[in-house]
This record gives sequence, C-alpha cells and structure tokens, in this order.
Amino acid sequence: VSSITDYSFDLGLPMPLNRVVFFPPERGRTTTRTTRGASGLLIRDLYPRQYVVSGSLNPQEFLFTSTRDDFDQVLGSSFSHNERVADVRFPTEFLRFARVRFPVAGFIAEVEFYGEGFLPETRYTSQLFDMGEPVNFGRLFYDFEVYRSPGAGLPPVLAPDAPVGIEVEVRSGRDDTPLIYHLVMEIGEEKEVGEEEFNRAPANALVEQPEGISRGRIPGQQGSTLEDVTNWSFWSVRHRASGEEIQVPDGRQFVQVRAFITSDEVFAFGRLNSLSIEHSPLLANPVVGEVALDGDPHPAGGVAIAPLGEPVTLTYDVRAEFTSEDQTGFDAIRLHTPEAVDFRRFEMGDPLDVVEPDSLTVGGRDLVVYFPSRPVTRPENKPLRLTFTTRVFNFNTVFEGEVFQIDGENLAQSIDGGDATSSVSTNDLQVFAPLERLQVLAGVDLGVRLLTPNGDGVHDGLTVSFTLQGVEAAAVEVSVYDLSGRIVRRLVTQTRGEGHYRDMWDGTGDVGLVAPGLYLARVSVDTDLGTFEEMRTIAVAY
Repeated sequence: VSSITDYSFDLGLPMPLNRVVFFPPERGRTTTRTTRGASGLLIRDLYPRQYVVSGSLNPQEFLFTSTRDDFDQVLGSSFSHNERVADVRFPTEFLRFARVRFPVAGFIAEVEFYGEGFLPETRYTSQLFDMGEPVNFGRLFYDFEVYRSPGAGLPPVLAPDAPVGIEVEVRSGRDDTPLIYHLVMEIGEEKEVGEEEFNRAPANALVEQPEGISRGRIPGQQGSTLEDVTNWSFWSVRHRASGEEIQVPDGRQFVQVRAFITSDEVFAFGRLNSLSIEHSPLLANPVVGEVALDGDPHPAGGVAIAPLGEPVTLTYDVRAEFTSEDQTGFDAIRLHTPEAVDFRRFEMGDPLDVVEPDSLTVGGRDLVVYFPSRPVTRPENKPLRLTFTTRVFNFNTVFEGEVFQIDGENLAQSIDGGDATSSVSTNDLQVFAPLERLQVLAGVDLGVRLLTPNGDGVHDGLTVSFTLQGVEAAAVEVSVYDLSGRIVRRLVTQTRGEGHYRDMWDGTGDVGLVAPGLYLARVSVDTDLGTFEEMRTIAVAY
C-alpha cells in the first residue's frame, strides 16, 4: 500500500452523478517513513487533507489533461479536510469522466460514485424477427411515450415536452445470423462454421510456444467473428418519426431493429412500448439491376466510371424472376437519382425494343416510369432498360430503385444490384468517379450578373447556382455583401448534401431594395476537411 496523489476514472458512459465518496483503509500501518513522520503509523489516519474532485463529458479531458490538473468541471474541493470519509456532494449532472486529485498525497481504499435519475442514453437491440419467407418492407411504426419525474423517488408523469428523443435503425438479412463464425484450424488458418459449433468450441487464448517460436492459437479454438455483409444489410439511416419508410433491402426473410433513446434531463426518460414493421409478399424473386455508361457496357474491371459534375448518359437494366404463382409482378419503376434527369428512352423485351411508356414523372431526384399496358408478370416476363442523362456528385453513387404495382395492394420492392443482362458487365448499381477530381464546391455561377429589380419581369431576380460534391451533410451559407464587407442579405443558412442547388436573390436587403452599385455573392461550405468558398460580383441598377 502506498500513498496516492490522484485517481482518474472512465465510467464507460455518461452517468447522472451527484456524489463522490472516498476514504482510507481501515487497517494497516506504514512500513516506510512517510512525509508525515516515522514508519508504523496507522494508515487510516493518513487520509488526504486536501482534495479536488472534478468531472467531464469530454474524452479529450481524460486522454490528454495532465494528472496534475483538474477536468473542466470542478465539483468540490477542500484544503483543510479533517475527516476520514470525504463526502463530496453537488447538483446532479451527466458525467462520464471523473478525477480525484490530492495536492498532498494520502492513502485511499475506495472511491465511490452515487447518483440519481436516468441515463442520458439507452440502447435496445431486438432479437432477429423471422418473417417466414422473403418479403418487402414498408413503414416502421412505434409507440413511444415521454415521462418526467418531479424528483428522486417521486412517480413519473407523462411529459411530451420533455427533451427526450428516439432514433430507430433497421437491417434485413437472408439468414438467421448477422455474423460469420470461424474456428482455428491446424496451421492457424480459419474455417467458417455455424454458430452452434462455434459456441461449443473453447474460447480463443494465446499459448506459450518454445523459445524462438511466436505465441499462437490452438487448433479447434474459437476464431474471429465478422459481420456478414453478404447476407445482411448495414444498419439503415436513423428514423426519427413513426410511420417513415425504412431504407433496407427487400426480398429478405429476417429483420432486426435497434433503438437509441436519449434524454437531456436527469429525471426525464422515454418508454418504447411497441414496434411494428409493415411488410407484404414479393412482387418477384429476385429483381436485379445494373447500371453502365451508355456506349460503354463492358468497362474495365466491370466498374462504371463517370466524370464528376458533368452530364453523363447511363443505362439501367432490370430483370425479374418468378418463383411462385403468388408473385404478381409490377407495372412501374422508380429510380432515385442525384438530380432531375433528362429521360432518353425506355426499352423492353429480349432483344430490347424502344417502347413508349404509358406515362412518366421526372422529379427533383426521382424518375418514375409507368407501363401498365405492358406489365412484367410471370407469363410476360420481359427485361427492361431505362436510359437517361444525369450528373454524379460523389466518388461513389448508388442508383437505388424499386418496382411497384400502380393499383396493387403489395408494397414496392427494391432492386438489388446483380447480373440483369449479359450485354452489360457491371453487375452493380454503383457509378464511381475519379477521387482526385473531387471538388467539394464547384460550378458557382450567377448567370447574368446584372440585377435590375424594377418589377418589369426582366432581370428582377438573380440565381446563385452551385454544385456540392462528395458531402452528405455540410453547413452551407449563401450571402450577399456590399463592398465594405457588410452582410446585405443571407439567402441560405442550412445543412445540405451533394447535389446541384439554385438560390434566388430579388435585390432586397433587410430594409427593402438595395441601392444601385456593386455587390458580392459568397457561397461558403463548411466540412470536416475545412471551409470551401467562392465569391462573385453582382451589379445592381435601376
């Protein structure tokens, strides 16, 4: 036993703490001379006479702050402590890291942490749900209630206004385990086995080998456990509202859900009462698609590569198979695209022939083609191809799509990447772009840089257009300045993802129309890689 000057603790996750207690050992004597006198002193009397208790939620404090310093929140201190048991109390707050520092060393047996309330984050991961057969997935519904307690020990009451939220993720799979299990074999390589066989094997442990031979694993022991990314999807984006469409691949038999409940108040919490997922039978099994550049159906390495931010014409082939009389087929297809596309043609049959779709819709980021007069069914199973022109704004763009029945009762079915036709060799829905050409902010343009807001319909507004590439969510600001650097008008202050944007300025400032003269339009994008910005001049005349 020796004296100590500090303890630092990582509690593993934020806790609602309001009390720290520490005290010296009950028994024992010093065996060496200490700063307080000769050896043989009772250790229980050598408790610290000075202390500082601090805490933090910031991992940087725990990792990099010198043990001679306190964390960013000092919770209590004493420089004339004269009791064996130190009982430090403070208002309840969320803390993960704690430090007890003793300016003058002393002996400590235990440090205890106390608190009250509810954890700021709770996670729930469901068991695997077996749908009985591959199905299509629709919306996610859940019943979630928010409560608040007036204080410790008091019964909670419903409090919809409490700062408590829930986010839910979903993933789907083809088999009954999202993991791949391995056993160690004779020469150290691993063999894939089932979960039951893996659990019967002894746990992995490194064993000592004769001198000169590295430590190894014993054959027959448990090996690595990996995520099964072939048969299971990644966790979906987080859903923040009941009734949202879940973004997981269809045609899977198993599904799993995990929920994250967070609270910003110590005595507020959420209760997840139930979860349900909308589902319906398959339209076909499977529905696969592949995308390629028009004119380059067999690219090198089977990878479609397109220039960033430039118009490119793509083909999108889709093929369905039917394994049951109950699979009704489809008569419409929807593609999700980076921006509004320029539709070229629609083809069906083997060989492909150009046909006129019954109707189509080109939205901001959707292309929908309807063909109820030529439905794809088990008796009339025809491959199809869409050709369109668009632009890609990331080095990896997935052209997700789905097929559906216009007046059918069943849910839409997502298209899986695969071998849809022998005339194309990409076998995938992804289009890549050269990474070295990735420019976060590109194509900043004002068109005609003269603004004449006279109300005559000619140059009454000026459009600031630009393209974001390679970002999922970046802070974007579009503002107009005068030549002195003063902000005249903020057009945009929001988070945006990759795509092409157009924002309009009508020549007004905070107090009406601006005076004639020169102005500056500034587009700024704040990302993890830094801030990217471009400026253009604007002339205003009347």
